[in-house]
Amino acid sequence: MAKFSVDPKDFDIVLKELDRSADVDSWGPKALEEASVILEQNIKRRASTHDRTGAMSGSIKPTKPKKNRWGHFIVIRPTGKDKKGVRNMEKLVYMEYGTSKQSPTPVITPALNDVADEVNAKIQEVFEREVMK
Repeated sequence: MAKFSVDPKDFDIVLKELDRSADVDSWGPKALEEASVILEQNIKRRASTHDRTGAMSGSIKPTKPKKNRWGHFIVIRPTGKDKKGVRNMEKLVYMEYGTSKQSPTPVITPALNDVADEVNAKIQEVFEREVMK
């Protein structure tokens, strides 16, 4: 079992720091914005190898940070349509999961796996920078 002790004169400081670190609303969106750049670039890179015109991979963008009952999040996804009216998100889904006429060529899952450690490190960096300032 871990042992934790605080000098009584420093107790208020420790409580203040714990309160600030627990306030995800203050640092969470910043961490997501900075970390999403890493993932966005990797998804674009992987998608571009399967995208004939580059329009779909070029349309991949992150949303602004949002919050729901599960916490803060950002969605990185293709936006818009091609000149034939086909949604770019639809193309990415077909690429990721395949169709009856097309084998899957996963982009998102490998992109996530490639940069997971880097994204986590960036979130940790932002947390330390924002909470410890």
